[in-house]
Amino acid sequence: MKKVLPFFILLLFFSSCERAGTSNSRISAQKKFGHDSNYFLALQASDSGNEDEALRLFKIARKKGSNVIAKRSAESLTLLGSVKDRLDAATYLADSYDDESSLIIACRTFFQNNEFSTIIKRTDGISLEKAKNELIKLRLLSLAQKKDSRFDQEFYRWYISRPISSEHLETYGTYISLLNEKNQNIQKETEKFQKNLNKRSLLESQLMPEEDSSNFSQQTSNGQADSDSAAGTELAIEPEGGFEPLLEALQEAENPEKTIIDYRIAVFHRSYKITYPQIDKILKIYENRGEEIDSQLLSDIGKSTLYGTNDYFASARKFDRLAKTLSPEKAYFAHFYAARLYDKAGRYPQQTVSRFRNALEATKDELQFDNCLWYLLNFQLRTSTDDIISTLTEYGSRIHDAEYFDDFFESLSILLLSSHRWQDFFRVWKQTDSNFSNLTAGKYAYISGRLLEEGLARGEEGLKTRQAVEAFTKVLNSPSSFYYKVCALERLNVTAPELVESYLLNQNEPAKKIEDNGEGILLQGYAEFGFPQRLYSEWIANRKNISTEDSIIISKVLSECAERSKDNLYNVQSLRIANRCLESSTGKIPKELLELAFPRFFKDLIDNSCEEFGLPDYLMYALVRSESFFDATVTSKAGANGLTQLMEATADDEAKKLKLGEKYDIFDPQTNIRMGAHYLSSLISRTDDNNVLLALYAYNAGLTNVRNWGRSFRNDWSTTGRPMQKPVGISMDLFLESLPFAETREYGRKVIAAAAMYAYLYNGKLPGETVREIMY
Repeated sequence: MKKVLPFFILLLFFSSCERAGTSNSRISAQKKFGHDSNYFLALQASDSGNEDEALRLFKIARKKGSNVIAKRSAESLTLLGSVKDRLDAATYLADSYDDESSLIIACRTFFQNNEFSTIIKRTDGISLEKAKNELIKLRLLSLAQKKDSRFDQEFYRWYISRPISSEHLETYGTYISLLNEKNQNIQKETEKFQKNLNKRSLLESQLMPEEDSSNFSQQTSNGQADSDSAAGTELAIEPEGGFEPLLEALQEAENPEKTIIDYRIAVFHRSYKITYPQIDKILKIYENRGEEIDSQLLSDIGKSTLYGTNDYFASARKFDRLAKTLSPEKAYFAHFYAARLYDKAGRYPQQTVSRFRNALEATKDELQFDNCLWYLLNFQLRTSTDDIISTLTEYGSRIHDAEYFDDFFESLSILLLSSHRWQDFFRVWKQTDSNFSNLTAGKYAYISGRLLEEGLARGEEGLKTRQAVEAFTKVLNSPSSFYYKVCALERLNVTAPELVESYLLNQNEPAKKIEDNGEGILLQGYAEFGFPQRLYSEWIANRKNISTEDSIIISKVLSECAERSKDNLYNVQSLRIANRCLESSTGKIPKELLELAFPRFFKDLIDNSCEEFGLPDYLMYALVRSESFFDATVTSKAGANGLTQLMEATADDEAKKLKLGEKYDIFDPQTNIRMGAHYLSSLISRTDDNNVLLALYAYNAGLTNVRNWGRSFRNDWSTTGRPMQKPVGISMDLFLESLPFAETREYGRKVIAAAAMYAYLYNGKLPGETVREIMY
């Protein structure tokens, strides 16, 4: 799309957080956006309560606007005007656009206005396995309203072919209501049948001769009743209407479909102690029908068994037998859960591995394959590195989502480093590098380079220094994380500014082509016509179709809005857009995007606190960004509050030291930043050699934990017979990679990378200098 730099320049003259109010700005915006301006003017009219004008303008935009604007106008019209207006708009939307989202919006309007037959007609033929659950829900509720006989079959098919969702649960109440109506029919037919039986008994007693009544039961049981007698004739009497209504009602009462549906819901709610005893009943239902059990039920049965019983070995054997009765595609589930049950049973490693391999060979589904391989590799963490390398060599090329395995490779890294299996770590990198995600590739390359430098791992033939340089260079020439890049810059001592910028900004990946369907124009209009509150949600919904250039502009607009309106929410949204754009960026990263991803919000407050407590400003910016993403109102699940994420007890202690009194506001930015800065400064002074990195770990995990870790690492390192390094025996970067808390490891990486970027962007400091200052 067209470059939109002039658009941002224009915003410098107008407040992007207020509606275009002056006639000049209104005329300018209308001239720029042409017919598309009618959509934004309609939004303004709607917000001000002028519905008639909004209707008029939306209709013009629907007819004359660009594609995305025309569609949004058509959607907006389904919410305005009379019932007829809304229904006409829904019909237009469904007729004009063949995408599923448009049909859903139209069907919402039809449903709200009781047009159930219209919904049924328009959704005939949709896939119960693939269509969006909301659309299926609207169809089923409409079928229920019209008492359409298709409801039962489609509801059941939907329930057994998909993972349970909120829409499934929302529709369940309607299913039960209809079932209760049928149960009333069952009761009615039962009562009717009982009346017929009573009537028959009365008739028999009247027709039977008194002298023979005592022998009647014996005669009939022996087959000796007089065929010509009146009693024998009366035995042929049937209930009025026959037995069929009652038999049908009784069949409905059994309702195996409801049994299966209720079972699935119970599994969804993890009520495994309830669902496990029902497994045989579920399997019997399918056996009686002569049908192969559905995949979703197989998965549910696997979960029920895995978490609902302690007899793992016997259960694993059952799944082995079940696998022989299933098609290869469905046998995947039986093999997979047999493997997990053998694993839980213990002492059956060969069976565990063989069943996982059977599952891998059975499935053609990419997600199932990745999931099964992940479990196999995590099982092999307990066996040997050779097994892991062998498995990755055999199956690694079939991995669908490399990032899915990041946590496995993180666990493997911790295992190998903490047990001093440095050579194994190097082997994993050299032999399975092609299976890594970008993040893991950078991590393993950097650590392998450091192991070579420290003499902990033996490289291939040749100088270990050269091989270490090659490893660090590989980090810099790949789309790795900023942490490993700045650490590699430090190890290679890169000081040339142009080289530093090239390594930081070059992702060495071809730039992705963005399919722009007009979303950029929509975002521009929201900004210029005064709808900043719509920008973030719109960007999130359509970010895959929004260019980096447009994302930068929207991030800037939101930051500008925050400055003008003093609403910090816009700052947070600006940062989130920039950071997500940075994480998914390909090709060369614009330096402007780096500045937006590492902003200096609350600059005066942070600078003042750093000066007061002797902290480098870039360290404090990095801490606030890593802790709260500059959200002054955030509270973590653990109960940490505000910009610097202080726990209440810590905040109370800091308030006393700073003489803030008991009525301090922990969410006040100035108060929170000042307490956080003082707390970090005190932690630095309490660590060995005033080590900044140890203080950051203490800020995250507590000083006691950090001291215990340091003591443990020094003791462990002393057993290697190698020279001790301060302050924890091992080098600080390898110490970071070996910490037992995953959260603290990631926290350390985030803060170091962010501090290096802040110092580089705003203090003119080379990343390597900042890394060396914090880590060593």
